[in-house]
Amino acid sequence: MLYQQLNRIREQLAVKDLSVSDGLLLVSRALRGKLPEARLLWLNRELLGYRPEDLETLGEKEVKRPSFSKIVQLLAPVKKQPELEMPVFRFLSGTWGILDNNGKLAKANEPQLLEKSIFCNIGMQQLESQLDEMADPMNGLFSMSFDQQTGAEFYCYSRELVRIQEAVRLKLSQFIDESMTELNLTASSD
Repeated sequence: MLYQQLNRIREQLAVKDLSVSDGLLLVSRALRGKLPEARLLWLNRELLGYRPEDLETLGEKEVKRPSFSKIVQLLAPVKKQPELEMPVFRFLSGTWGILDNNGKLAKANEPQLLEKSIFCNIGMQQLESQLDEMADPMNGLFSMSFDQQTGAEFYCYSRELVRIQEAVRLKLSQFIDESMTELNLTASSD
């Protein structure tokens, strides 16, 4: 039964008969209790979004010197969060700027706003809702972040959101394949 369920989800994802957010939820439910929770954590984060603590953990992997909070954790261990793999596909390419009265984007020249990519922490449910509301999801502009100090926003083309959606669709299909192999699931095993 589990093999057929996962296989159906994978097939529906491939032909886009199932939203990515629904696929994440269905796979999570199907595999809960069958795989360790740590392996299922990314399904939750992709569905609902990455939390600030997740981003700190992801960022620490790139830092060579332990931070003060890491040293405190070593001295007084707390329940350790499962490590997440850095989802590099979630970085959006865009620019910081302000829309003028005519709807033209004026790029921000502030030194702190020179970054041309930011991490998209929103979950697939929200991302797909945003795409559904857009008249042209491949060519619209999307504001992802706001800088209170300057009033500038980080704008990217909405096709960047579509790119993330497709990356998660592919990663989810691969996860289904890996899970079926790990659990030794075959059409005849159900």
